[in-house]
Amino acid sequence: MTAAGTPTLDQVVAGAGELASLPDSWQHIDAVLAKPSSNNVQIADAIARDPGLTARLLRLANSPMFGLSSRVERLSQAVHLIGTRQLRELALAATVVDLISAGPGKKARIQAFLHHSTATGLFARAIAGRRRETDVERFFVAGLLHDLGLLVLETSAPELLAEATRQAVHRNKPIEVGEKAVFGFDHAAVGAALMKRWRLPDALAEPVAWHHDPSSAPTHPVEAAAVHLGSTAVDLIGLGGEGCIATPLDQRAWTLLGCEPADLPGMADQVAANLAPMLDILIGENPA
Repeated sequence: MTAAGTPTLDQVVAGAGELASLPDSWQHIDAVLAKPSSNNVQIADAIARDPGLTARLLRLANSPMFGLSSRVERLSQAVHLIGTRQLRELALAATVVDLISAGPGKKARIQAFLHHSTATGLFARAIAGRRRETDVERFFVAGLLHDLGLLVLETSAPELLAEATRQAVHRNKPIEVGEKAVFGFDHAAVGAALMKRWRLPDALAEPVAWHHDPSSAPTHPVEAAAVHLGSTAVDLIGLGGEGCIATPLDQRAWTLLGCEPADLPGMADQVAANLAPMLDILIGENPA
């Protein structure tokens, strides 16, 4: 603690409970995927150690999101058709959702959080698809993880977070304004610090760190802008399920992404169509 009794950023992350580290099952999958010599069968065998993860990845592979021409029956097929890198990112997403779902928070709160986070991830993915990015799942995972720092703050410093929320509501400002007033940093910084603790790449950590101010992201401003626009749009349209005060849209995000406001309705329709199926696959909850 600091002299004023407020935890430092490192102390907050260290107090993240189950979220402080990724499980051994993920570490094994990641190690196999990181080896250039690993083939599709070896990768599938590593994932198959977790039956729940296996089932969800196969459901994802067969979902309309991928639009594959034939049904995927085996993980080795999924690795081949989806790609090692994108399958790794989807496996990471499912692993983190498991950690969140098993956390100490109230079920309704966890569901609302995952609803907003999944919608944001799908919106960032839709933006990436419109831009013809080669790895749209990286955008999805960055969006899914963007508010993870909020859960860490709820675990590590719930009373201080409640005070931050009160200050934000009193000033009619987004929650990050109250967080900075109370902690000296916000949940975006907490989430990015957790990503680094997990040893995730900057392509995921940086969009989390800068999703409130994407044009300041040093090396991944496009990803940060996609998450920023996705999160803001989800809040404004009401797809996210949390009803909080939205972060003001950084107008420079349009230029970074090559998008314009007229593009939003089509992407919002795409997100709305995929949100319930994705929630059903990830957490077994279909809100429709």
